[in-house]
Amino acid sequence: MLSFLRSFSKSPLGLGVFALIIIAFVVTLYQGGSHLGGMATGIGDGVASVGSAEITEAEIARRAQNQLDGERQQNPTITMPAFLTAGGLERTVDLTVSGRALEIFAGQQGMIASKKLVDGAIASIPAFSGPTGKFDQTTFQQVLQQRKISEAMLREDFGREALTKALAIPIAGAARVPAGLVQPYASLLLETREGQVATIPTAAFLPKSPPSDAEIQSFYQRNVARYTVPERRVVRYAMFDKERVAAQAQATDAEIQAVYAAESATYGAREKRTFTQLIVPTLAQANDLMAKVRGGMSMAEAGATLKREALNVAATDQKGFEQLTGPKVAAAAFAAKQGEVAAIERSGLGFHVVRVDALQSITATPLSAVRAKIAAELTAQKEAKAIANLVAEIEDAASNNATFDEVIKKFTLTAEVTPPLTTTGRAFDVPAYVPPAAVTAVLAGAFQAEPDDDPSVAALPQNAGYVFWKLDRTVPAAPQPLAGLRDQVIADVQTDKGSKAAKAAADAVVAAVNAGTPLAQAIAKAGVPLPAPQPAKARRLEVAQAQGRVPPPLTLLFSIPEKRARSLQMDERGGWYVVAVTKIISGDARTVPSLIQATQEQLSGVIGDEYVQQFAAAVRAVVGVKKNPAAIARVKRTLTGGSTR
Repeated sequence: MLSFLRSFSKSPLGLGVFALIIIAFVVTLYQGGSHLGGMATGIGDGVASVGSAEITEAEIARRAQNQLDGERQQNPTITMPAFLTAGGLERTVDLTVSGRALEIFAGQQGMIASKKLVDGAIASIPAFSGPTGKFDQTTFQQVLQQRKISEAMLREDFGREALTKALAIPIAGAARVPAGLVQPYASLLLETREGQVATIPTAAFLPKSPPSDAEIQSFYQRNVARYTVPERRVVRYAMFDKERVAAQAQATDAEIQAVYAAESATYGAREKRTFTQLIVPTLAQANDLMAKVRGGMSMAEAGATLKREALNVAATDQKGFEQLTGPKVAAAAFAAKQGEVAAIERSGLGFHVVRVDALQSITATPLSAVRAKIAAELTAQKEAKAIANLVAEIEDAASNNATFDEVIKKFTLTAEVTPPLTTTGRAFDVPAYVPPAAVTAVLAGAFQAEPDDDPSVAALPQNAGYVFWKLDRTVPAAPQPLAGLRDQVIADVQTDKGSKAAKAAADAVVAAVNAGTPLAQAIAKAGVPLPAPQPAKARRLEVAQAQGRVPPPLTLLFSIPEKRARSLQMDERGGWYVVAVTKIISGDARTVPSLIQATQEQLSGVIGDEYVQQFAAAVRAVVGVKKNPAAIARVKRTLTGGSTR
């Protein structure tokens, strides 16, 4: 979900619609599941009222869970508490309220989302496609059942999305920033900065003596989240593929002979013909053309008299010509002799004047020459049908309350069980474990399932087979015992001490540079040997075009005034950078008109975003919105497993 929204938001229109992110709710409906535990629909007094409509606690909880599941596509380790701490629930409420208000406002203006529009939007979702790559009703119903979403609920959200886009996109697209306002911003992109970057590594400040037991215990307690194993899932599964039905799918001699006989047009003796034809709207014109051709005129000359172009048809058999023209035209064309004009017949295109230019006789292909080909095609078809029937039988058994073990026994499958796995397939208890393809295929579903859900069947990629699986149990997140982590915790304590000492040294260097001391001299006074500062130079436009693929110190270079310095922490607590700016060279966008135009488009997108936000705020005011803080707090407690009272 997030990757879609990020790419969409790069366009000017996308920036405007992104302010509402109503589409996120629709996307997450089929990307993530809904796990509301024991929450009942419509409990409490409602999270908010929008006009005369109420947004229930159950709806907000469902949407918050869907938003979290969408976030997990990018960050598999994120938890519900972390999502809520970051304001996820409040954003979900605001987005839901805005979407409902816009829907009501659109209805007041006479706007509707037609069934055909919603059907088209649903059919475009890849998750609802069947084996042919097109929308499949059975797959659609299965996905909704797995995600615990009703079709009516999904259709409501797609309709709301369509109305929101219809309102927001024209507003966002109306924004246009004057070129005079754009020039200073464009010139800023041409600014060049020069400076120096010093590295102050944590390794240079690691303590020499080991930490005490009290320090180890205290550090472990303060950082217990760092040593907590995330929630894990245990899955039972059994693989099966077409080899299981291979014996019963072998093509028999009778079947091969039946196909050979039925495809006489392909394998039997046949004739191909080359034609020239003219197509005219009336029978009188056709008869006139026929008379002219029979009188010695060429097809091209005859057609020219009616401003019609003669069409050449490459060698084809009767079936192929029939597909181009129709059965009556083809029959007449293949009844005529070489060099003759066939009897005139009519198709949906008009009346056909067809001249037979050449004949090509093709001898019959003996069965022995194509037996292997027919057998392979028949076997593949029978295998596909047999494996599909087997999948359906297994799914029917599972949906009729048969247990996982009962299905395994009935269909003589071989069951396996995974160790407790994280969302990425890591097994903390079995470090060498590598999840097989069958487990990888169902892992995402396992983290959206509940232990009491029915077993289900999933297809493996590239037609590699199927896996029958069920979530066996959930292992809650829990901290690892200190005894098994002692060496790691000791290393972390030492790194923490070294990082703090490196931070103090970096602060001292920054203070010295800001007081007028050259960076190299400030580094030399740090008290420990440190790498010499390195020169740095970049243009703001180049940093922007790199889209985050620029070293962090180079990015920081553009956030510091001239003759000043700042520090920046390295990844993984590896130390600190000290970045000093020695020179700022201003740019002039008047020398690059195309840059002014590009900047104008970008700023217009930002203004469009503001327009949409203001429009949504105005709509909320017109429709009337009231939030219930107590209900929001209840939802938050429910999502974290607390009491709703």
